[in-house]
Order: sequence, then C-alpha cells, then structure tokens
Amino acid sequence: MSRIALLIEYNGKAYHGSQTQKEVMTVQQDLESAIAILAKQRVPVIFAGRTDAGVHARGQVAHFDWPFEQSEIDLEKLETSLNGITGKGMSIVKAQLVPNEFSARRGAMSREYVYRILNRKHASALLCDTHFLVRQPLDLKLLTDAALELQGKHNFSAFRSTSSDPREISSPICRVLRSEILNKGEGELEFWIRADHFVYNMVRIIVGTLVEIGLHKRSIESIACALEKLDRNMSGPTAPPWGLTLHRVIYPDEYNLFKDQN
Repeated sequence: MSRIALLIEYNGKAYHGSQTQKEVMTVQQDLESAIAILAKQRVPVIFAGRTDAGVHARGQVAHFDWPFEQSEIDLEKLETSLNGITGKGMSIVKAQLVPNEFSARRGAMSREYVYRILNRKHASALLCDTHFLVRQPLDLKLLTDAALELQGKHNFSAFRSTSSDPREISSPICRVLRSEILNKGEGELEFWIRADHFVYNMVRIIVGTLVEIGLHKRSIESIACALEKLDRNMSGPTAPPWGLTLHRVIYPDEYNLFKDQN
C-alpha cells in the first residue's frame, strides 16, 4: 500500500456536501467512485474536514491508500485520470505521496476559511454562487472591530448549530489564529478565519452575527456576551452556505505538503 494525499477544489453547488449520503451525489462518493475505477476495488477516502451542501473548497485535503507499490505510481497520470472521471464540479489539483502515518483529518494543525459577501443594492449574475448578497449598507468599521473580538481561545458553544449530530460534536474550545475583514472594493467583502478546529456551522453563524452588527441590528459587545454566556440564542442567524469556501488546511512542515500550491 502507498498512501497518497490529494489537494482538491470543488464547487459546492454541484454536491450535497463532502461526506457520503444516501441517494445524493457528494464529493466523497464522486471521488471514491473514480478511484475505484482506477484501482479496480473500493478504496476509502478520508477528508481533512466535512463541508455542508453548497460550501465550496479551494484547498480541501484527502488521503487514501493506493493498492500499488510506489514504484508503480505515476502521480501526474493519476491526477489526469481522476480529473477525467470525476464530475465537472471537482478538480484534483495535486497528488502527493505521504508517509503511511499521515492523516488528512487528524494531522491537520489548523484550517482556514473565507466567507465572501457582496454588499450592494443589486445581485450579481457572476457572483451569485459564491457571495452572500447583503443589500443594505454595512458599517465596515464595526465589522472590522467585531471580527477582532473573535481572536484567541474561546468557547464557541454560542456559535455552534443546535442541529449538530451528537456523534460529531467536538470540544467547543477553539483557538482562532486569524479573524479579519478584507474590503476588496466594489462591494466585495471577505471574512477570513483560521483556527485549530471549528464546531458545526461556526463560520456561517459568525458571519450572520457580524452582518447584523454591520447593519446596526446588534452591538459589537454582543460578541463577547455570546462567548461568555455560551448561548446560541445570543448570536446571529446562520449565513447561507454558498458564500463559504474552505481555503486551505495547514499541516506540520515535516510533510512538506503541497507547498508550491499555497
């Protein structure tokens, strides 16, 4: 067996999330089906993290065990073959041999997401699948200051969906390493957040809260209050999935993983 890591892009609109589900197409099902054709057997794929239906990925990472010796593997041919079999909503950007102890999920040090907002009166025909349209003017100074309140180590229970699967609930204690708003101009805003881990729907709930602050519907102090009270009712609504992209997953330098891609 040879363990291979993949760097994957996908358009969330094309899939019902990343993990296998019955009777709908997901990223995992599409990829595992393609690998099975090449390997002539089922090969399980492990992802760095789950994404919901509609959420995009620029830097999703997965690994699988290829049932051939390393000397028999042509990585460029594997990339091309997988891209020829998987759906148009997915692209295998890079394949790399990794040590057998590497785990795309357990080995990740942090993950970084970007949530894109279009703040203007009218919708965009070009950005409708990747940006959350907010028609009312947002207070960018408030948004910027509120985002900074999230940095550091906090209990994010107030920013976790109440519909979380109990089997999937991890510790709500997250260390946020980056939290900032970027103004790209012409109404395009980006919220960047990187943390050691995330609870379910954390980024989308944070964005929903920030938007309400930017619209003067809640105070900037509500962030600290929600973090202190651990009450989901004290944070904002869940922003729609199509604005969210998994940008990258960070691993220890020893793996030298996809360094030329980031």
